[in-house]
Amino acid sequence: MGGDPVTVIHDIRYLLDIGRNRKNPREDYLDIYVFGVGPLVNQENINALASKKDKEQHVFKLQGMENLEDVFVQMLDESRTLGLCGMVWEHKDGTPYHKQPWHAKISVIRPSKGHESCMGAIVSEYFVLTAAHCFTVDDEKHSIKVSVGGKRQEWEVEEVLFHPNYNLNAKKAKGIPEFYDYDVALIKLTKKLKYETTIRPICLPCTEGSIQALRLPRSTTCQQQMQELLPAKDIEALFVSESKKTLTRKAVYIKNGDKKASCERDALHAPGYDKVKDVSEVVTPRFLCTGGVAPYADPNTCKGDSGGPLIIHKRSRFIQVGVISWGVVDVCKRPQQVPGYARDFHINLYHVLPWLKEKLKNEDLGFL
Repeated sequence: MGGDPVTVIHDIRYLLDIGRNRKNPREDYLDIYVFGVGPLVNQENINALASKKDKEQHVFKLQGMENLEDVFVQMLDESRTLGLCGMVWEHKDGTPYHKQPWHAKISVIRPSKGHESCMGAIVSEYFVLTAAHCFTVDDEKHSIKVSVGGKRQEWEVEEVLFHPNYNLNAKKAKGIPEFYDYDVALIKLTKKLKYETTIRPICLPCTEGSIQALRLPRSTTCQQQMQELLPAKDIEALFVSESKKTLTRKAVYIKNGDKKASCERDALHAPGYDKVKDVSEVVTPRFLCTGGVAPYADPNTCKGDSGGPLIIHKRSRFIQVGVISWGVVDVCKRPQQVPGYARDFHINLYHVLPWLKEKLKNEDLGFL
């Protein structure tokens, strides 16, 4: 069946001009890995097909296909890709933090007032992106701790940067007790994170990293990328919830098409918004809406999920498009009685890009 693989490999080497010039053999331009599966594999035959390089293994003999994943892990040098955004380690032996390596847990201790927990996402070696409402003006930086990678070590905070347009009390005079527009903040850590398989950055929109992750042309504009990730329809997305010391991905739909208006109208069911006549007073163009029962019943966020990323998983990479901000119903208080109007609202990162670009300008993210 088929042709002679030795002939095909010879043709490939000829095409790439490999091995014809002794001074410049160009062997680094081609790696051929050969996998022999089962008891009938002829070792001599597979050795003849594979690349032969010092201190590198290119031939793998396996008992069965179930061992293939372990071999891939053995082959790949993760240390060379740790800085790539939106990459995860999906190996069967991986922990939840291997599968969500951007995940950050934020704790705020307020003497005599209690404890606040939020989530965030690692976006660079110094910064974690989260929600502004997780903090108050009275919070001192020494009372804020960040943990990543599922480790007990807590990272100290140098400063918290709020979007300048965020003002929770902006509409109190209109009878709106809390207004979450521009609900985003960046936490700058005092020490640089050391990337490893459980600590890696998520991709941000309109960066060189997210363009490469989506395999788009280098000439792609920010607007074109937004149309790729957030078209005018229901969009599959996910968020990560933490409970019982584990992380769980929860699949949701961003209502960005014909269901968008009804999704946003349900915001008026939120506590304190009963006197609001125009939903645009509380749901601005900077929000993405999830939740409800159509096209499917979406899971909802809980209070402790605030600040975490709303993510699109595409081409095996993870791109953050939103920050979890607020919800209509606290479903964790009554999990058996979730109404159809239970919606969640997330800050659309495409609408705060100028701020992100300014604050992260020294982080080598390559904003477009």
